[in-house]
Amino acid sequence: MADHTAVAGTLEGHDSCLLVVHAQADLDTVGAAVGLARTLDSETRIVAPDGLKQRARQLVEALDETVHTPDAVGDADCLVVLDAPSSDRIEPVWGAVTPEPLVVIDHHEPDDLVEASTVAAVDTTAGATAALVADVIDALDATADSKARIALAAGLFDDTGGLADASPEEISRFGDLLADNDRVDVLSALLEHERSFGQRVAASKAVVRATGYRADRTLVLTTTISSQQSVAAQALRATGAEIALVFSERDDQVWIVGRAESGSINLPEDLFEPLAAAFGGDGGGHAGAGVAKLETTALENVREETVAQLEATLGTELSALS
Repeated sequence: MADHTAVAGTLEGHDSCLLVVHAQADLDTVGAAVGLARTLDSETRIVAPDGLKQRARQLVEALDETVHTPDAVGDADCLVVLDAPSSDRIEPVWGAVTPEPLVVIDHHEPDDLVEASTVAAVDTTAGATAALVADVIDALDATADSKARIALAAGLFDDTGGLADASPEEISRFGDLLADNDRVDVLSALLEHERSFGQRVAASKAVVRATGYRADRTLVLTTTISSQQSVAAQALRATGAEIALVFSERDDQVWIVGRAESGSINLPEDLFEPLAAAFGGDGGGHAGAGVAKLETTALENVREETVAQLEATLGTELSALS
């Protein structure tokens, strides 16, 4: 479904393009938007529906870019949505403007935006939307400048957990984006951050409480923690596990935050969607990162069904690590 050539053809020949990132925009969606905006021939405007996360804001400031609020949407000949599968992720922009064509570039499970799109480049196996934008730029036969390439590199690095979940092709792409780039200092500055004490506590708890399994040469770690689930999942992956699952109880739901090595499993398709069908709720994300929100409080039942689904997907029994 990642038709980069069709997307490139649709993006050409417009006077103006509106590039929309998702709510609480992270480095991937913002890096993808900046990279594309700086490369297109048309006049571009990036709009964030609900603010930027800290490091995304740092990237924008370091590159001297402008990201507009929804009240500055204005008119455009083309609407490009980056890293958002559903219209609720870009409200209130979606309700304010619906120009044609609508182009979607994303690595999450497709939702209503893809259904409404004129053309889409969607690949749930991609580690980052920034990587897909780099492919679109190649299809445009355009040259991305240093700022565009460093923005794409930042998005790719961040959404693949520091390249831990990147495919070999994405690691190669990352190297190409940095080659002869005079703005590498921007990426270095973004990486100079320390985890908060709370994040370090969460990571430590995740590892101490972890239950481990193996399926042939695939390692699976699961844990239960009440906060900082994404940090916990990354901590489990950092130990060497191909699949990391963090369970938590949220009001009347059980949530599972997952991270997986590229090629090991497709988290939404192979795990979260079957669990949502079994317990109610929903699950989404992309192949290597996602979340399931299940309409049940039976945590142990969810854990047991998770193991069963993993065994069905991996085609072998999970053996507990002693």
